[in-house]
Amino acid sequence: SVALTTDSKPPLSLMGGPPNVHGGPTPPLSPHWVGRCIATHRIRLLDHQVYVEDGEGETYSKHLFVHIANNVSFSDPLLEPVDIRQIQDKFPEKCGGLNELFDAGPRDAFFLVKFWGDLNSNLPEESNAFFGVNTTYESSEEMVIQCSTKVCSFGKQVVEKVETEYARYEGGRYVYKIHRSPLCEYMINFILKLKHLPEKYMMNSVLENFTILQCITNRNTGDTLLCIAYVFEVSTSEHGAQHHIYKLVKD
Repeated sequence: SVALTTDSKPPLSLMGGPPNVHGGPTPPLSPHWVGRCIATHRIRLLDHQVYVEDGEGETYSKHLFVHIANNVSFSDPLLEPVDIRQIQDKFPEKCGGLNELFDAGPRDAFFLVKFWGDLNSNLPEESNAFFGVNTTYESSEEMVIQCSTKVCSFGKQVVEKVETEYARYEGGRYVYKIHRSPLCEYMINFILKLKHLPEKYMMNSVLENFTILQCITNRNTGDTLLCIAYVFEVSTSEHGAQHHIYKLVKD
């Protein structure tokens, strides 16, 4: 497990409880989000959500399993570092694995997200519910981006989804939107089986060996733009899904 201590905050553990962040102001960077969220000087993740929706009209409901909204300001603390060697055994290590990608760089494009997922949705067993993913990126560059999402069990890749997204020029920047991308059958079954486990500790025991590796590349050049490693626990909070973002380093 990974435990971190800083002067301004209580210890943060990847395998511990949700964060209680009280960071003081830090010197401004330009642009201000670099170093404070999932972003580089080239591209930034604006929003990411995995959800299920069911019904129509008055019976419509939407539940977020996980959600990142990258609303950051100058006063937010800089991301804490986690050494990639502490988590690399949870991800593929062969050709194109996390370690190899990190060594190829750029190193400021690598992040770790600890999710406390919210499984408290009341899904009827035989519903026509839609399980989907919405993700939005923005950049000052017009590119064609390719998003590879690898679901891993015990560090081995189980399934990979590759999506291509084209830029839309909006408000002086290029926006890339993956909208209503269907969750794969493996993931839907995984979520439903997880929900059937009677105790949270059982769910967390399963999730300890479940990870996702997401890599965003420039399709034309092959450059890595962002690489995000996700680890999971079940949220025990009444406030729903929570997360904490770290930057990956190798000292």
